[in-house]
Amino acid sequence: MTELTDFISLMNEHSRLRRTSINLIASENHTSPLVRAALSSDLGHRYSADFYGGTKFIQQVIQKAETYLRELFNVDYSIVTSLSGHLCDIAVILGFTKPNDKVMSVAPGNAGGYPFDFTFFNRKQIPFSFSMEKMNILVEESIKKIKKQNPKLVLFGSSFFPFAHPVKELIDSLDQQKKIEFAYDGSHVLGLIAGKQFQDPLKEGADILLGSTHKSFPGPQGGILLTNNFEKYELLSSILELDLEKGIRLIDNPHPNRIAALALATLELIEFGEEYAKQIVRNSKALAKTLDKWGVPVCFKEHGFTESHQVIIETENYEEGAVFKEKAEKHGLIIDSGGRIGTSEITRMGMKELEIKEIGEMLAGIYRNEDTSDYPRRIKDLITLFNRPAYCFERIEEINW
Repeated sequence: MTELTDFISLMNEHSRLRRTSINLIASENHTSPLVRAALSSDLGHRYSADFYGGTKFIQQVIQKAETYLRELFNVDYSIVTSLSGHLCDIAVILGFTKPNDKVMSVAPGNAGGYPFDFTFFNRKQIPFSFSMEKMNILVEESIKKIKKQNPKLVLFGSSFFPFAHPVKELIDSLDQQKKIEFAYDGSHVLGLIAGKQFQDPLKEGADILLGSTHKSFPGPQGGILLTNNFEKYELLSSILELDLEKGIRLIDNPHPNRIAALALATLELIEFGEEYAKQIVRNSKALAKTLDKWGVPVCFKEHGFTESHQVIIETENYEEGAVFKEKAEKHGLIIDSGGRIGTSEITRMGMKELEIKEIGEMLAGIYRNEDTSDYPRRIKDLITLFNRPAYCFERIEEINW
């Protein structure tokens, strides 16, 4: 049983690392006890299609999740079967473009776009014209490029996402005689959109809002698509749902335990989402100002640093960012290699500006190679004080999952 012992030890080590660290990854969050209970429920053993017996309650779980999302985002149609935000992107690209078609999106690399491999799907990426100084799309230049390149799909959204994209400005400025589909990948900012603290891309003219449900949206890992257009909903559903007659496309089993967890996380955001999203933005601004005060080069100071859950610091390259990441992790502060520092999870754990300023001071001390001998105690104190998620329902003891 040596392998079993070793594997259990490995899992224990991961848990120890997370219990003794503060997570500042912009792409992650922390689910509530109720959501975690749904993930580990009997639904995790089951299929959802009505081809199988015993699924009548699972069908209702899926319908409830879709209903809650429609209420939260004030939309007509929702799809919950995607296992990730990435699969949502694939569904949109396969649904609205053909091989050799062009797709306009934010370029990866320095511009911070999602590094989607369009060539693998025989599509060609056309990058938005982009300002690194503003970390945003340049409207007039991008309109000229759209008119010249004629993309079939324009995909807003980015992995580095401190500011809203000019969705309305760009769409309103285009002549729609040539049909273009507009989608918005809100993976990073989905919780902020739900909490009404970021742009609402569907109201600004986008056809589809898609995203992952585990970044600023504090749910299980997975993806959703939202739209007000029935034809687009039907098309995307056909790609992301099991159809035994036509054949399986992107999804066979959508993992009903995940959908149940998503439904509960959505109910939490209906109840607490606006307060949670407001505090995320306040915490991001407090963190950026603190880092700037103590000499860390924070990007976009002239634009107020950030309007989202992300604070971005200047790094020459990923190698430099990786060095800072390793130094921070040794002290119990977990960040990524790209210079992004996220506030979704620390806000979820109940921290506010006072605690965020202390975290910012410690990050600055690590960055400046100062004396950090008291950091383990300070981090332990914060973890002890903020050891359960906020902005969520207390676990209902009567559950029997």
